[in-house]
Amino acid sequence: MQRLARYLQRELSELYSPGEIVALSRLLLHELRDGLPTMVATGKCNHLSATYRRAASFFMNEGGGDTPFFRPESVACESFIMDDGGRDTPFWDVGKVAAVVEVVERLKTGEPMQYIVGRTEFHGLMLKVTPDVLIPRPETEELVEWVLDELPPGKLKLLDVGTGSGCIAITLGKRRPESEVYACDVSERAIAVARRNAHENGVNVHFFVQDILTPLAVSPSISNPVASGITGSTTCKGASPAVGSTPAFEDGSFHAVISNPPYVLETEREQMEANVLHFEPSEALFVPDSTPLLFYERIAHLSLGLLGEGGLLFFEVNRNKGEEVRAMLYERGYRDVELRSDMAGNPRMVRAIKQ
Repeated sequence: MQRLARYLQRELSELYSPGEIVALSRLLLHELRDGLPTMVATGKCNHLSATYRRAASFFMNEGGGDTPFFRPESVACESFIMDDGGRDTPFWDVGKVAAVVEVVERLKTGEPMQYIVGRTEFHGLMLKVTPDVLIPRPETEELVEWVLDELPPGKLKLLDVGTGSGCIAITLGKRRPESEVYACDVSERAIAVARRNAHENGVNVHFFVQDILTPLAVSPSISNPVASGITGSTTCKGASPAVGSTPAFEDGSFHAVISNPPYVLETEREQMEANVLHFEPSEALFVPDSTPLLFYERIAHLSLGLLGEGGLLFFEVNRNKGEEVRAMLYERGYRDVELRSDMAGNPRMVRAIKQ
């Protein structure tokens, strides 16, 4: 761990803070022990390059119990000898050093670590992430905690709008397995990622592709999902995902609707970190400056038909638009609208109750 942290500090100190370096070291060490060399292998790492030789020399020549004796010529033949007793396989080998070099070079471009390793942790669950979906944030974990705290006991019907990786829907399905969970997204690629995540976590979620901004056959209810364009439903139940029929929604049948929709204004682009702006899907991030509440207004309108009396509507919001979302929900007839701040003190979450 210490040797890896020192190497990352040497290579990435201009891009990451010391605290971030430690966090990266822990994550990378975990991934190295869990098959990272195979996961990130692209053939781009030249084992004879100066970068690779420097890295190999760093990991093999510094003192430490996890370091085998290393001879410089072994880099060229891509083999390291074991420690002098030959008793144990050393931790650092060709594959691990090559993986670290490749990860570091990709990190230098700003690519998020989660995309490099292809997964991230969310609420205790391991989820696959690709550039087709946003990387789940801790703020969204806080939203999920709020939802779980507010949900009444019993078998419930829940809907996650704009599911992305499926982090919200899958967590709710995992924590409330007796409930019926639905999740939609405009992106078929995102739904594919979410479907796989539900499958790998053994969670029952009904996924379907839907552009929530397109006109529905009956508004605000969704009583005819086929006519309204809700297609491609997939049920991932337990360990056996299978294509099922399209979901049949009834007016007032849902107990809660949850959404973390696009909410970043176009004018806020310049304030965003480069790794988010250049690598994460823009369609999941941005809304026009002229209609900042576009998705909130649409989902609030539809939820009037989807939710039963006393049903719950939850949003993650732009920290600069929380009061506007709150006022909009009151105007549309919701009651007890609450705006909460996240652990960083930013107003990020809204909950409303249908009359």
